[in-house]
Amino acid sequence: MTVTFPPDYPNTELAGRDASFDVTVKEVKVKELPDLDEDFAIDAGFDDVEELRADIRARLLEADEGRVEADFRQAALDGAVSGAQVEVTPELVAARAREMWERMLHSLSHRGISREAYLQIVGREEAGILEEMAPEADLALRREAVITAIVAAEEISPSEAEVLDALRGTAEREGVEVETLLADLRSAGRLEDVREDLAARQAIDLLAESAKPIPLAQAQAREQLWTPEKSAAAGAAQQGAAAPARLWTPGDPGSAS
Repeated sequence: MTVTFPPDYPNTELAGRDASFDVTVKEVKVKELPDLDEDFAIDAGFDDVEELRADIRARLLEADEGRVEADFRQAALDGAVSGAQVEVTPELVAARAREMWERMLHSLSHRGISREAYLQIVGREEAGILEEMAPEADLALRREAVITAIVAAEEISPSEAEVLDALRGTAEREGVEVETLLADLRSAGRLEDVREDLAARQAIDLLAESAKPIPLAQAQAREQLWTPEKSAAAGAAQQGAAAPARLWTPGDPGSAS
């Protein structure tokens, strides 16, 4: 097999050059799936195939509902972010992008991939990756600012019982009593982090509860007629200055009906 390395390949000794590889196939495996019959269903712990299908259907529906709920919560938060005035400096954005990059590299290191190896694999420079991460870093900072403001304004402070409830799932997975996990977190000085995470989730809960969902078709139709970006651009053109974007809602008087 003959390949040509791209001209911008990180290894300059190989960039633009042809290379020939000898490949030896030592083994070919074929995956054979079992028949979906009564025996398969019984082996899986069900009475029959229909019960197995019903269980799979219920699990898929639960997963879909979970994704929809997560998307809705994220949309509610981002809607609040788009309507908030948050000052984020370029220095903060750069620092957050760097933090995100280092966190990703730390995760990759657990799989045996170094910084240098990753950059060579993707054929990118670190500066370019950080620049690409900047918009995501900017949004993350704005989200955190809005959540922090809601926590402060609503005086959200999770109780001990709420913290215990939030830790039950983790305790079950780790096979320990929830009280033991709570004590371990407190002794390790990590309990406050848990409280802050729970307070943030409760703040997003408030946003999601106050948000009004509308049918997808209606949202798409209105998006074609009016968007916050279009409104901001129109306002800027009329006033001769940049106008802040507004959060679109079904009853927004600025939207087309």
